[in-house]
Amino acid sequence: MRFRGTHLLRVAIVLVAATLFLSKPGLCTAFRNLENGVVVPDFTLKDLAGFNHTLSADRGKVVILCFVKADQDRSIKALNDLTRVYGILKGSGLSVYGVANEPKEGSSLQGLKDKLDIGYPILIDEGKKVYGSYGLFTFPATAVIDQDGRFVYEYASYSSDFEQTIMDKASLLLGLITEEEIAKSEEKHEIQELTPEQKEAKRSLQMAKVLLGRGFGSKAVPSLEKAIALDPSLTEARILVGGIYVEEEKYAQAREQFEKVLEVNPKSNEARVGIGSVLLAEGDLDGAEEELKKAIVMNPDPTMGMYRLGQVYEKKGEVEKAMEVYREALENRLK
Repeated sequence: MRFRGTHLLRVAIVLVAATLFLSKPGLCTAFRNLENGVVVPDFTLKDLAGFNHTLSADRGKVVILCFVKADQDRSIKALNDLTRVYGILKGSGLSVYGVANEPKEGSSLQGLKDKLDIGYPILIDEGKKVYGSYGLFTFPATAVIDQDGRFVYEYASYSSDFEQTIMDKASLLLGLITEEEIAKSEEKHEIQELTPEQKEAKRSLQMAKVLLGRGFGSKAVPSLEKAIALDPSLTEARILVGGIYVEEEKYAQAREQFEKVLEVNPKSNEARVGIGSVLLAEGDLDGAEEELKKAIVMNPDPTMGMYRLGQVYEKKGEVEKAMEVYREALENRLK
């Protein structure tokens, strides 16, 4: 009966993991529990000085929420960019909040606040209540909320266009610019920022995403390989093609792609799960267990890593451990 129970749990989590395996950066949302146009869940959180801030008190204003980690470079850059956005738009009806999920990060964040001269509050989501209700998936994660409290835009992670993109979205909601002006700004920004090779790489990546979305994984490989050849720093393409290589049992090629990602971003959870998957397939169960545990600890949504770790324990014959991990993965995903 124990084996049957484990098998049923594994069948359930396979369905969840199958969707996650295709939900790489760019194909999924930063806030799993929010949809465009819905009123976001209200909350009251304390800032670094101990003062309470209630989200609904900002009705009538445009609100930007940026969920961050104090020791993450991308989060620090996002906080710094938002300092400039806030400085320009605060007089026009904009509120900005940084949100950290761990109370222990308070001292580090206070140091950052002072160093970067951040004028907006940084809140502490003690107990990760907002984290859970919003379905946070990545760091940093930025939500733009309109004057009626509705979720209208998100920016997952961080890139060079973060500041301008958030500035444009907020300015549009505040009635300071038009959609036509935003379109011209984006076109100008792309021309200035991207080389011809990078533009072609992005087009190839987008084509691969379309094919993946239609279930044609193997047909997406040439587009992904072309994107990587044109822009070797395009880690999103490496993650996607690495995942396909694992499915095709091309483990050496998959490992190469995941290791290249870790060279650029040592904290990439997707790459660590990928390497753990390769080690699992190759029979290095101890190595896979070690790699997957690292990914689970660092990942705000560890479902895929948990699923792979459950497979490791199953192959080791540790049925109780496998059952426990599968159950945790399923519960985590259903949240």
